[in-house]
Amino acid sequence: LRKCKSFSRFWLRKQILLMKLIRSLMGIFFLSSFLVTPSFADEEIICKVKGGGQRIFLLDSGIFSSKVLYKKPNGKFVDWCPETDSQKPSFGRGTAICKLSGVRLQNKLVWGETVIDFVKPSWKRRYRFAKLGQSWKQSQPGGRETAFCKHR
Repeated sequence: LRKCKSFSRFWLRKQILLMKLIRSLMGIFFLSSFLVTPSFADEEIICKVKGGGQRIFLLDSGIFSSKVLYKKPNGKFVDWCPETDSQKPSFGRGTAICKLSGVRLQNKLVWGETVIDFVKPSWKRRYRFAKLGQSWKQSQPGGRETAFCKHR
């Protein structure tokens, strides 16, 4: 009976040590998952848009909000897609989308979206367009622009 009790205590201690080891390993794995995930905070890309020159975009990712900044020719960063009645930004994982509705682009009105991907650097715009003063119903499909982009 004594041998059985000592064996039982030994086995119980061994199980407790094993559980502590497993708990520690799970804690380390959980904490390391935060360190391994890619961070898109303050990523900058340079895009060469055909007919538009070079544009520099900065993804400013905060804890509770994200925004994309655009570098103007004078060197200042400004909001790339300020939220208004006619345009609305949205964000995905490393991606920014600006929805346009009746926004003036050069000498025409456009309805569509511009997508900037900071993971695989790219800039794309798809839209419908119409002459100034016309409505969406009178617009034509087929407006597309793309750019070659790279990380800075």
